[in-house]
Amino acid sequence: MDRAQLRRWALAQREAIAPEVRRAWDEAIWEGVAGILASLPAVQPWIGGYWAVRAEPDVLTSLAAWAKERGAGVALPAAMQKAAPLVFRPWSPGASMARDVFGLPVPAGEETVWPKVLLVPLVAFDAAGYRIGYGGGFYDRTLAAYRAAGRPVTAIGVGYECTRLPDTRPGAHDLPMDWIVTEAGAFQPAARNRE
Repeated sequence: MDRAQLRRWALAQREAIAPEVRRAWDEAIWEGVAGILASLPAVQPWIGGYWAVRAEPDVLTSLAAWAKERGAGVALPAAMQKAAPLVFRPWSPGASMARDVFGLPVPAGEETVWPKVLLVPLVAFDAAGYRIGYGGGFYDRTLAAYRAAGRPVTAIGVGYECTRLPDTRPGAHDLPMDWIVTEAGAFQPAARNRE
């Protein structure tokens, strides 16, 4: 299968998860994410989360509570134009929302921040830490922009074990995650091409 076929397969796997199973898996995923966040030397002032759509793992409420207890803020991604890096806008529960170029919910306002940690939703993933997203390349461009600007960032891929693949067939522009978290646990990829 090519990457488009793998994406369709993984989306079907994810959307077939029963709601009660998804809730339990989301709790397990959050526990894995929280363990990684607690182990990092610094996550303040901002952690990049995401607004769950299309049956993605939903950990945003837990992330907001965790961050608030530690004096950190949560920012959500916004795609303001196609073929460009994402921008991150401050968010808190009950914040006013707008829509980005794809019609997805994003925090209203113009303020942008640079999170030190990004939670990245995975459509599919492999043991080397590469992911398949929705095909727009936004997170790859974003991670590349961070590196070009000399801003260290930890990318934590968040997904379901049923979408693990032997090989996602990454392209030259694809960047691996630093961590992958599923309901089965958290792991650092076996092989990461950092250059």
